[in-house]
Amino acid sequence: MSHGAAPRVSAAPFSVVTANFYMRTLTLSDASERFAAWFDQVDVREALNLPARAMSKAEIAAYISRFDQRTNFLVGIFDKTNDLLVAIITIQIDWKSSRFLANTVVGEADYRHRGVLLEIARPWRDYFFETLDLQFMAATALASNGPIIRYLAKTGWTLVRTLKNHTRRNSDGAMIDLCLYQLTRDDWRAWKAANPPASV
Repeated sequence: MSHGAAPRVSAAPFSVVTANFYMRTLTLSDASERFAAWFDQVDVREALNLPARAMSKAEIAAYISRFDQRTNFLVGIFDKTNDLLVAIITIQIDWKSSRFLANTVVGEADYRHRGVLLEIARPWRDYFFETLDLQFMAATALASNGPIIRYLAKTGWTLVRTLKNHTRRNSDGAMIDLCLYQLTRDDWRAWKAANPPASV
């Protein structure tokens, strides 16, 4: 995705708080061996189609440093009770076309399939759609990544296109489809209206 013109609104620092989690942009101090170990888990490797290779803390620090937090965001999702980093979201913004591409990884196994992404979806999408005034959100998912596909379908996304036999799977060499999704700001507003937050 081309990053286009400079942002119209200051896009940093990013900070969102929900009932159980908080989100903020990551810094070099967030690099850790535990973070690096995420990418040696089978579930993460298969979801991202990564080769079987351990990563180091230094490699995670280098990865974090690639994000300028203005057109390329790296956002962490932390458990409020223990400050544990449990997931990350990468966001690439093309300001010229008012579009952003987001990808999510829940790295801590104990937090998968427990509603983390559903809880944080509303405030962080509102930030990019409403605060930063962006119009279109895009995402991609391997056809084999059932949890993410179900999450996208549940939160208002539209499947735009499926690229058949697009990617060779690292685990066994098989060709797999890549699914392209879009969520417009109008569709997001409609989804929120139809799905109000549960009362406490």
